[in-house]
Amino acid sequence: MEEAHQNILIVKSLYAAFAERDIPKILGLLHENVEWGEPENPYNPAGGTRNGHKGFLEWITIGKDAEEILQLTLDKFLTDNFSVAVTGHMKCKAIKSQKIYESDFVHLIVIENKKIKKLQEFFDTYVAGEAFR
Repeated sequence: MEEAHQNILIVKSLYAAFAERDIPKILGLLHENVEWGEPENPYNPAGGTRNGHKGFLEWITIGKDAEEILQLTLDKFLTDNFSVAVTGHMKCKAIKSQKIYESDFVHLIVIENKKIKKLQEFFDTYVAGEAFR
């Protein structure tokens, strides 16, 4: 199977595992030294970069307590032999403030040996920060 196509299947499996809230399946897709990041934001407790399975589990725990994803729409999967960029739109609610925010996003995902080595999120940090304030 063409490597770029296989990378898209790996990434789609990641989103499906998130939709199912299947943490063991997610961990099975992640490289043991995964780098997982979203933009730093003084108001968003999940902001920053975390490393390894332990760091990912820390991020998921913080995120679960801080916000609820109301909608995640995946639009495009752009790929080469080493990475996949996913574009889409999200609608989230900051739990503490109960404020809802929406943003387009890009997830840049690097694949190494059929495992997700890095995931970096890009989205509107201003609207997210205002929701968490």
